[in-house]
Amino acid sequence: MKRYLLPVLCSCLSGIAHAQSSVTLYGLIDDGISYVNNQKGHSAVFASSGNIVGNRFGLMGTEDLGGGLQTIFKLENGFTGTNGGLQQGGRLFGRQAWVGLQNPYGAITLGRQYDSVVDYLAPRSLAQSFVGGLEFMHPMDNDNFGDFFRLDNAVKFASADYKGLKFGGLYAFSNKAGDFTDNRAYSAGATYTGGPVTLSAAYMRIDQPGDGALGALDGSSTSGDATFHAALQQVWGAGASYQLGPATFGLVWSHSAYSNTTAVYRGSTQAPAPTGQPTDLKFDNYEANIRYLVTPAWTIAASYTFTDGKYSNAAVQAKPRWSQFNLMTAYALSKRTDVYLMAEYQHVTGAQNTIFSGAFIGGSGGPSSTNKQFLTSAGLRVKF
Repeated sequence: MKRYLLPVLCSCLSGIAHAQSSVTLYGLIDDGISYVNNQKGHSAVFASSGNIVGNRFGLMGTEDLGGGLQTIFKLENGFTGTNGGLQQGGRLFGRQAWVGLQNPYGAITLGRQYDSVVDYLAPRSLAQSFVGGLEFMHPMDNDNFGDFFRLDNAVKFASADYKGLKFGGLYAFSNKAGDFTDNRAYSAGATYTGGPVTLSAAYMRIDQPGDGALGALDGSSTSGDATFHAALQQVWGAGASYQLGPATFGLVWSHSAYSNTTAVYRGSTQAPAPTGQPTDLKFDNYEANIRYLVTPAWTIAASYTFTDGKYSNAAVQAKPRWSQFNLMTAYALSKRTDVYLMAEYQHVTGAQNTIFSGAFIGGSGGPSSTNKQFLTSAGLRVKF
């Protein structure tokens, strides 16, 4: 009898251990067809990928350590749906790669992660959501609302939800001997939700962003992480949203400042555009948006962003200004699959004699040869 009881007991204990831990495979594919009226001087119809959100697959999991403590991890790959190629400079898990510990008070995680602007402030914008995404982001994604980059070597704290209040912060190491601050980053943010109102604020600073491949923000030629190559990058802002029945209204402001910028990345097929000499850049982005649930399956959304810029070096003093109108509609065929149609129009003024003279909508493939650009995309999105 005993020799039969032992295998049964081991089997039961194995089942209990398995129930206390989990690993989930998940992903998303977003592919479509786009039309742009001016891409480096020519109109184009092209197969597009990740128009709203970047294609991905990943693994995430937890292990119960007892006493309310858990191990948590996430490994997330980014890929191009049109050709299957790796994104984020060819990294296997370029979107996210982190491990940490979690208890009822919050979580501490280590690895390649998003900053506090992405975590707390950007969700008030349609540029960082499952609604507008890449094509709705602010010029050159100057505030990282489109989560264009992640931070390496990062330690992050994220609190639990305290009666609607969530907060957190991040520090990303430079990993450079003898210069602790060269290409290091830190950020902090908070969100409060009470009834139909949500309020958010965040701050981020990166010293020498993109200075080499070992620091917080990879600036190597193959990475594409560092949109701006500068001596100092700072982003801060605040936003709010209000839910009224099937409608959600949002307002958000962000300020981005770059000191001694030498180059700006402007499109996946473009080399970083050099400024010619160190240039100070400032962007104030003002966005108003609305999301409306027509039926449980049918969503429409719209936003308008005005960006007030400043471009300053020894040779050029300019005040570029961008206006962008965004509109989209999506229809859910099931809980996992939807189809969408979206359109954007951008107009830039005051950017003569600067690298921003051509309008450039995210996802258009490259800047316009004029100060105007129109982009429209239709696609299919599947989540699993």
